[in-house]
Amino acid sequence: MNRQTLLSIYERLEAVISKLPGPLQNAVMGELNPIKQAFLSQRLARIVLVGKPGADASALLSSLLGTPLQMIEAKQTGGWVTYELRGRGGFRILDARRLNETSLTWKALEGAISEESPDLFLFLVHGSQPLDLGLECEQTARLLEMAELRHRSKAGLIGVIDLPSATPRDVAEARRLELQAWLSGPGKLSAHFVKSVEVCSFVRFRVDGSIDPDRDERRNVDLLGEVLARELPGEAQVEMARLVGAKNVQLEVAHNLVRSLTTVCGAIGVQPIPFADFPILTAIQFAMVSGIMHVSGRELGLRSAAEFFGALGINIGAGMIFREGARAAAKLLPGWGNAISGGVAAGGTYAVGRSAIGYFIEGISIREARKLFHRQALPKTR
Repeated sequence: MNRQTLLSIYERLEAVISKLPGPLQNAVMGELNPIKQAFLSQRLARIVLVGKPGADASALLSSLLGTPLQMIEAKQTGGWVTYELRGRGGFRILDARRLNETSLTWKALEGAISEESPDLFLFLVHGSQPLDLGLECEQTARLLEMAELRHRSKAGLIGVIDLPSATPRDVAEARRLELQAWLSGPGKLSAHFVKSVEVCSFVRFRVDGSIDPDRDERRNVDLLGEVLARELPGEAQVEMARLVGAKNVQLEVAHNLVRSLTTVCGAIGVQPIPFADFPILTAIQFAMVSGIMHVSGRELGLRSAAEFFGALGINIGAGMIFREGARAAAKLLPGWGNAISGGVAAGGTYAVGRSAIGYFIEGISIREARKLFHRQALPKTR
């Protein structure tokens, strides 16, 4: 995670905001603090694997991540195993399967779940096997009850059936519904059941860890990634969305960020404090772009954000351009100066944020992002 980089960015931003007048400073910080907490309170998701021991969890997770599951610094404490990908985030796994095949005991599982509350239960089965899941469902219900008693957990239960790519679609759907019937029937499981997903996890990786496009038979792993990210609590959601590329969740978080900071910049732009707001607007816009980069899964930093501004053709900071453009326009409409200034500051900030979302999350080119920026910003500054 980029926690230290994010903290550094927000500390710099707070230092600049501290120069604002008291009432405005309080209003701005009131808008920024929830954003700060949403990003800086992020932690690794805690996922419990249940279901059939024969389902290849490593292959499924590698398929989901788009890289072989050979992560740096795998740490095991109390049954939970931590996996992290450098610069992208990670997760914690408690594999609660194989109770009848290894020395894993209920006492050990109870200790692990007492230590940390699960965020999600992932019920795995391999589609080539008959779905006789009575024992596995019973064990899963017991684990869910443990989490409820210890943490009042409402963790969701997601079913995943992994099928060969050649499986006809109607057969795959029938097997998915069969799994869903096991997990959504009467009893403890149905209260936690979220969704069943059929996937094909088969993919070959080259020696360097990249995907061989000729051997990529994956199906619905992007759907599984979206469901996983969306069902996690807020403090684990951004990191998982970054890790698995859950684009819809990434877009939702990024748009919320842009909306909040656009509101902040509009409020600052209304204030009659010539030039004092320039570094504040610019700092907020840089923080916004850095936040969008983080959500997208990119390595972030002020330098990288500055390079993006430069690529858009904003070489001295959007705050100066938008604010001074507003002042020029205000001379033509006496009495409307502050309203125009605030509107332009907000509109310019939104233009920067929207182009950053397009480039970092939606995957448009920097040329297209530049065009998008000018379409959003220039009509408001003329």
